[in-house]
Amino acid sequence: MRQCRDITSRRQVPRTKITVPGPLADLVPRPRLLTLLDGAAEAAMVFVGAPAGFGKTVLLAEWARRRDRGAVAWLSADADDNDDRLFWSAVLEALGRCDRIPDGNPLRLLAVPEAPSTDLAFLAGVADALDTLSEPVVLVLDGAQEITAPGPWHGLRALVRHQPAGLCLAVSSRREPPLPLGRARFADQLVEIGAAGLRFTADEADALFATADVAIPRDEVAPLVARTGGWPAGLRLAAASATRHGSLREFDTGRDAAVLDYLTDEVLAPLTPAQWELLRTISICDELPAGLAPVLSGRADAEAMLRELGEPAARVVDSGGTPPHHRVTPLLRTYLRAELQRRAPDRARSLHAAAARWFARHDRPAPALLHSVRAGDPARVGELLREHAVTLFLAGEHHVLRLALAMIEDRRVPADSLAALISAALCLEAAETSAAGLQLAKAEAAWPDRPAAELTVLRQLAYARLAQLDRAPAQARRAAEAVDERLAGGTALDGLVILHRAGLLLSREQARETLVRLLGTAEELRQDFTVAQCLTALAELAGYDGDYRVMETLARRAEARRPRQESVRSVQGAQASALLAYGALLRGEPAECLKHAKGIRPLLGDAPARTARDLRLLTETLHGAAEFELGGWHSGLRRMRRARNRLGAGRSCPAGYAALCAVLEQRAALRLGAAGQARETVRWALSVLSGSGELLLMRARTQLRLGRHHAASTVLRSLADDEVPMELSWAAIEASLVGVQAALAAGARERAARLLDDALRAAEPTGVRFPFVFAPPELIGFLTSRLGGLGTGERFAGEILAVRRRLRTPPMPAPLTDRERGVLRLLPTQRSIEEIAEDLTVSPNTVKTHVRGIYAKLDVRSRREAVAIAQERGLLDTEVADFTV
Repeated sequence: MRQCRDITSRRQVPRTKITVPGPLADLVPRPRLLTLLDGAAEAAMVFVGAPAGFGKTVLLAEWARRRDRGAVAWLSADADDNDDRLFWSAVLEALGRCDRIPDGNPLRLLAVPEAPSTDLAFLAGVADALDTLSEPVVLVLDGAQEITAPGPWHGLRALVRHQPAGLCLAVSSRREPPLPLGRARFADQLVEIGAAGLRFTADEADALFATADVAIPRDEVAPLVARTGGWPAGLRLAAASATRHGSLREFDTGRDAAVLDYLTDEVLAPLTPAQWELLRTISICDELPAGLAPVLSGRADAEAMLRELGEPAARVVDSGGTPPHHRVTPLLRTYLRAELQRRAPDRARSLHAAAARWFARHDRPAPALLHSVRAGDPARVGELLREHAVTLFLAGEHHVLRLALAMIEDRRVPADSLAALISAALCLEAAETSAAGLQLAKAEAAWPDRPAAELTVLRQLAYARLAQLDRAPAQARRAAEAVDERLAGGTALDGLVILHRAGLLLSREQARETLVRLLGTAEELRQDFTVAQCLTALAELAGYDGDYRVMETLARRAEARRPRQESVRSVQGAQASALLAYGALLRGEPAECLKHAKGIRPLLGDAPARTARDLRLLTETLHGAAEFELGGWHSGLRRMRRARNRLGAGRSCPAGYAALCAVLEQRAALRLGAAGQARETVRWALSVLSGSGELLLMRARTQLRLGRHHAASTVLRSLADDEVPMELSWAAIEASLVGVQAALAAGARERAARLLDDALRAAEPTGVRFPFVFAPPELIGFLTSRLGGLGTGERFAGEILAVRRRLRTPPMPAPLTDRERGVLRLLPTQRSIEEIAEDLTVSPNTVKTHVRGIYAKLDVRSRREAVAIAQERGLLDTEVADFTV
């Protein structure tokens, strides 16, 4: 063993090279990855492998700072480490800075020989010294791709082969290092994190932007993560770009010079000029099928080059899939395409034209049309539209169609009836009924003397869809009946006609059977638009029937069919999302409901169509109900009232929507003591829900709120005995729980137990937890007391209580006391505190105490706010008014 006198034979190492880097200013903690690394205590090696910009160093440095002081030896690799003596000098210096290595340990004394990686005595000495440690140390080798000489890797392999108990080797690299990782994987001795694990989730990106103090709207975060592929460096570049320019526009369009400089220096610099040029050439395609690259680039070896560019060291191209295809990573593709357009616009157009011809030859009309648009070839665009417009519409390729139609309009090419009708159909799917009317007028003006059957049916369908979206039900029915099913039989529009006419069937069961058959056919034909429409219609039918689990499953499938690149409005997308929000609320998941509800707004915008207006009412009510249950009682209740008021007096909406909105709003208003709003809701419901069971449910609630538990029970018995129909299947569960509360108030615990059992039996098959999870404390107390005696309802009751514990919503403010109500009624009079005290024959301090209580319970800060809220909620009335049905 070499002694201390030989230590000078080590090469000098810069301190920064063996120091753990400090945290970034915008560091985002990544507990999911840190937890994975913490499991490395039992492993011999850690490998964090990904291309540039994935945050390998940031992650390992954060992990190192979290570990016990002196438990990590850090070595930032660079080209100098190809010198074997310098590399091992750095390793020993890094280890020597670890507090876990005692002063007398040989690691602090070892000299570095001339050829350390082949000196078996030296390597054995390092391994033996590590074996004597009471606790292992982690040696981090960061940026290992910089070491290209074989010597250091030979020595590290020998050291790892010895498997010293006191060492865990952690390596970060852009490529897999020449270490025995395969053997470590097989022995379960390797902790591995790749590019997929390092990609940011939407929540992590949101945290990044919050830390960086960048005002990127929440609804833009998930699409941005998709555009960057979750690449951490890309998201940091986006944040910096938004800070510089005030928005993401420059970043998204490939015009931010700072981003281009980063991509050039960090991502493209290691590539050869030929590889760089190939990437620029194929960047015109969002997705490049196998075989197209040689056509565009003129290189016979293009496919082989793309496979090289997909290897871990570069990973600028993703390849695979069925059929096989290549895709340049999204951010890089955007900037390469923008640079090509700036520097060589004529070449860009010729490449698009070549791609369009290739796609057309291979029967791929959607990309053929898209590249024809980008090539600026209106004649070819017109040809493709005449041949494929209907097929593309049914396939859901609406984005491409909009681009093509916009180009024709910009070039002032005379519109034919087909183009105008397709444009009208696209407007209708966005609920833009006025714009659709203009396009229909254009179609009529250019109508041919002898129209083809497909053109005639398309016109009938457009008018039927317009009536469905914006006319009364009777008009919509007549328009659907006018569609010629026989004429459509020989056209591609046959399925869409069946879909429109499904609503004319006498029973929901018939409609369901028809839609299921149509769904199978549309899936075989890859008509994604028809598939999404069928799935949404089936989901609505399942909701009407109370099959809420099926409703959510179908709505999720429908939402998955909506193209992610579509940023335009979509009635079908809004309907599917509304069903998902509804289902989440019924499951007792208000946060998930809120997420879906927020995503509906951009899908509807301010479209004036009746269907869009109805969906906004439903969405805002669901949003308000979820907000209410999450503790935003006042804001949630206000949102529900605003939504109802926006509908306008005298305007009807679907009975199911009206029932849901009325039941949710009245329920929340009564719980918060907002008597006036509860009464308003009931009056509105009386005009749109005549004869429905929901009105009796609301009446029973009102009686219970007034303390008339016998009257509430009587109303509920009439609801059950007379079998009054309900629009909402789950409302019967709510009625049973109101009955439980009435029975408990009357001291009739046996009846309460029977009703509770009925409610659990009805709720479990459909997964409806909402009425239980957000039930008042006395009902939950009774449910808890019945545990162990609920029979088949025991498991479901456990689920309900588990959800309540997980949500941990803050307790609802206590209702105003009688004395507080007395003070509140005098606040609008502008009397002073002393005058109010004199009127009520109490002291001014007592009045001040009551006023503070009022402010806290109403969530206000001033007398004027308190009066406004009190008037809005009817709190100045003496009681919740009764009503009759």
